[in-house]
Amino acid sequence: EKKKNQSVENKVHALTETEQQQILSQIKDYTPSLASYFPIDETHPLSNQAVLNFALVKIGTLRDNIMESDIEKILQTYFGKKHPYQHEDINCFAGDGVLYKYNSAKREYIFQNTHGHAGQGSYAAEIFYIDGTADQNKYTVNVHILYGDYCGGVCGPTLSYYKTREDSMNSQNPILGPYEEPHTITNEEYDTIKENLPITTFIFEKDEDNNYGLKAVKN
Repeated sequence: EKKKNQSVENKVHALTETEQQQILSQIKDYTPSLASYFPIDETHPLSNQAVLNFALVKIGTLRDNIMESDIEKILQTYFGKKHPYQHEDINCFAGDGVLYKYNSAKREYIFQNTHGHAGQGSYAAEIFYIDGTADQNKYTVNVHILYGDYCGGVCGPTLSYYKTREDSMNSQNPILGPYEEPHTITNEEYDTIKENLPITTFIFEKDEDNNYGLKAVKN
């Protein structure tokens, strides 16, 4: 019996340095464009459109046509090999029609040059790792997120940081700043406020290709 318990315990481990770096890198990528959807419930994944727009941001070549395979690679990396997302037309975030028309025969996304406005808004964010555990293929990671000034289309420099995205969106109750010029949070500054920050928990599922697919985010 004791041996059996030890075997179960051995499957649960703290994240290795490599796992920590990879997952933290992904959290830094998700947060700017997907924070407005947090929390995310495991039984109600992100909408197809939200994820396809996230892929566009990651590719970063707006106005060019994009191969389905390039979108698919991002979906697999960030949401796992068996992600539930489908290829379809990508609607413009501004609500003025289709931004990329999906051509299933060519397996290509075709840019629709009919949108005369700035890009999608996002949250500047600094992520601080607290801890993380892996239980077989399920990874649970706790972080502190400091949200910088919300960037809507055209952005100014980040001069203040907030403990919630709502405060960032409304430019109220900064926990650090405002600074006179763009500023990156130091570890010393973080240490002075970390006790007052809410913990955000990210849950991932690792697949057989070593993708860490995002499953849930809990505030």
